[in-house]
Amino acid sequence: GPYEILSPLGAGGMGEVFRARDTRLQRDVAIKVVPDLLAGEPEVRARFEREARAASALNHPHICQVYDVGREGDVDYIVMELIEGESLAQRLERGAMPSAEVLRVSSQIADALDRAHRAGIVHRDLKPGNIMLTKQGAKLVDFGLARPTGLGGPGTGSRAGTPSSPTISRPLTAAGSIVGTFMYMAPEQLEGNEADARSDIWALGATMYEMATGLPAFEGKSQASLIASILSKEPRPISEVVPLSPPALERLVKACLAKEPDERVQTAHDVKLQLKWITEGGSQAGVPAPVSAQRRKREGLAWSLFGVTAVVAVALAALLLQPKPKPNSVIFELIPPHQVGSVDLPRISPDGRRLAFNATDSTGAASIWVRSMNSLDAQRLPGTEGATRPFWSPDSRYLAFFSGGKLRKIDTAGGPPQIICDAPRGADGSWGAKNVILFDGTASDSVQRVSAGGGEPSGATVIDRAKHETFTAWPQFLPDGNHFLYLAYTGDERVLKVGSLDSKDVKSLGPVTSRTEYALGHLLFVRLGVLLAQPFDARAIKFTGDPFPVADGVEYDVIGSARFSASTQGTLVYRAGGGGASGRLVWVDRTGRRVGTIGASGFYADPMLSPDDTQLAVKLVTPGRADGDIWIWDLSRDLGSRFTFASSGVENAVWSPDGSRIIYSQVRENANDLHIKPIGGAGTDSVLLANHGQNFADDWSSDGRYLSFIARSPDTNRRWDIFVMEFGDSTRVIPVVTTPLNEYGTRFTPDGRWIAYTSWESGQSEVYLQAFPGPGSKARVSTHGGAEPMWRGDGRELYYLSPARELMAVSFEAGPMPHLGLPQKLFDTSVVTSSETRNRYCPTRDGQKFVLNITEGEAKVGATTVVLDWLGSLQKGTR
Repeated sequence: GPYEILSPLGAGGMGEVFRARDTRLQRDVAIKVVPDLLAGEPEVRARFEREARAASALNHPHICQVYDVGREGDVDYIVMELIEGESLAQRLERGAMPSAEVLRVSSQIADALDRAHRAGIVHRDLKPGNIMLTKQGAKLVDFGLARPTGLGGPGTGSRAGTPSSPTISRPLTAAGSIVGTFMYMAPEQLEGNEADARSDIWALGATMYEMATGLPAFEGKSQASLIASILSKEPRPISEVVPLSPPALERLVKACLAKEPDERVQTAHDVKLQLKWITEGGSQAGVPAPVSAQRRKREGLAWSLFGVTAVVAVALAALLLQPKPKPNSVIFELIPPHQVGSVDLPRISPDGRRLAFNATDSTGAASIWVRSMNSLDAQRLPGTEGATRPFWSPDSRYLAFFSGGKLRKIDTAGGPPQIICDAPRGADGSWGAKNVILFDGTASDSVQRVSAGGGEPSGATVIDRAKHETFTAWPQFLPDGNHFLYLAYTGDERVLKVGSLDSKDVKSLGPVTSRTEYALGHLLFVRLGVLLAQPFDARAIKFTGDPFPVADGVEYDVIGSARFSASTQGTLVYRAGGGGASGRLVWVDRTGRRVGTIGASGFYADPMLSPDDTQLAVKLVTPGRADGDIWIWDLSRDLGSRFTFASSGVENAVWSPDGSRIIYSQVRENANDLHIKPIGGAGTDSVLLANHGQNFADDWSSDGRYLSFIARSPDTNRRWDIFVMEFGDSTRVIPVVTTPLNEYGTRFTPDGRWIAYTSWESGQSEVYLQAFPGPGSKARVSTHGGAEPMWRGDGRELYYLSPARELMAVSFEAGPMPHLGLPQKLFDTSVVTSSETRNRYCPTRDGQKFVLNITEGEAKVGATTVVLDWLGSLQKGTR
């Protein structure tokens, strides 16, 4: 026919799908055919016919559109809309979804089901694998088990667009068989009864539960135990798994998962209305949920009869019981005013009553807007055109901001802005209780201080050049208005410090990954997209407990910026984003051409091939957590399995020379221990090095004699230094490169006589080569910056990444006087830019292919979420 097959897209038990070109309309389509092995099966052919008839009767933006059906020889085929994206099942492999995304996807699928049910069609196999996520929204696919029900309105039943046949009309659960996917099947389906629209609502509830929690609603070690769980047990409450989820969403999911069909939400339309209400902020206590007109009519008489009895009962109860109202946490999404674009840099006032943010209007002009929390409208502040980085005064009356090379302030009650001081490159700021403002200066100087009444700025912090600090930034006052938090940058490291206005004394609180705020006895910061809170004594200037998660998917970047703000009264606001687009592990050749992928999209770190190139160890970060575990990928089958099950974070998988074991670092409080564990689950892990401070494994020499690792050395002002552990009759630790600078990323040559590593001794990150175990010569490899060295298997080529993320190659000839060639660019990599990953690529032994951890897609601007009483909700829930 007119369709030209281009490539396979996938295959399932009942069909194979190909990408094709419609040569008449010049568009790409998807073509589904019955597999050859099943072409002769009557039931498979019947299912194929049902899918074509059911889907072709539905025209909806969230249902995969059928364009054509046909038969060529013995091949039946369906021509469908080509959907670019990933399945919801693939997305859930990375964990739970943010609440705003759960509500959006659920609303779209509920809308699609409502359309199908009104047309008299029950899907009967709704599950994450049959939902595709695209840039345009969710799409419901695979109507292979669908059947007419007669539940549609006039003209929408089985005779209108879905002609009946004996095969289609008879219940598909006949003869004791069960169709569908067990985990998402309603109890009546498992009992062999006929499914109706309410069975789809059960499946939607199970899917919504999994989206919200990242866990299946029902589990079992066997098919029988899974069925028993569905028939007799209730899922764990969503609020226990995700404390900050909307309470109304939990109630809706519970109503969808009622065991008895009559006790469930009765229509997909009602589900859609409930989801819309929750999305618009209706999950607050005391706000009634919407119901359809049909349901109101149905319930009206019952409520009228109940009313008289209820009045008497309530009056009696009021005399006997007067319980105190329970506090409730309220969570809602901030909807931008219709006349502006997305909300950026949200800043909640200290009293929690107003929110300031940057936004652009329809003309593209940027201004500061302010919204009261008891209002649905936001007001633009005149005189703030072109303003950036707003921050509040302690009394919540003024806003300070930067524009036109000046630091300015404006009374939010009215009046023109006033100049405070010159700030040609001013950035983030903080206004303290003593009427002093701190703000970022340029990228190479200290935090500046100035009186809020105006004046000349002066340095508030001192850059410790002896410790190779380059600049300080992100100031944030503590409650006394005297002490303040700030970040000190040394190379690629950020350290949280506390300074004061009346003293030069500085206290270091340790490494941190983002700007930090104090609120309600806690320091708030972001790590890998998770907003964490750590108990902190602001008077004693010390931590008093371990960090715990507050919200996931919070936007941050590699320089320490993080989109969140907290008031002194317990209101929290943050913008979703998770640090940008997700990553993907891909194979490329020496020209950078992509030749394959590994696994699905996700948040990966530190991929490392096994010595024989058959397996890949990689850290996989689960959204909703601040850390992750190591997974091992069988590359021949593209199948991953979890290798570590740590209660705290793990880092840096290092293969043994024979590929039988892996050494990794496990994070403990103020220390990282080195663990060793065999591959294949043949034994448990054991501690190789403990109580030695912070350690990260780097490389294992090919003779098995040495393990290189980096550690913070007290002899070099706690910079990162390179050590080796020598295995033999007795294990000993030997320092290799120890300077007042940071060194890391060690890689042994295959013959073990040289090591390549990264150092900041030139003032920027460069790759160096040094004789091992020494003494001997040393040479600089990179010429204009470099990091993450890797060797080819024969040791004749060394690779590294340039600052522009180019993969560079340098030839190497060993000998008494080794020869290094000039660096040659192989290709641009597009590897992830996160500073929280140590190696973002690895070569095969022959150097002909590379695994890259690349950024996939573009970072998206996420929703802005407001949480009232964020700490109280966590204390009432389960951390």
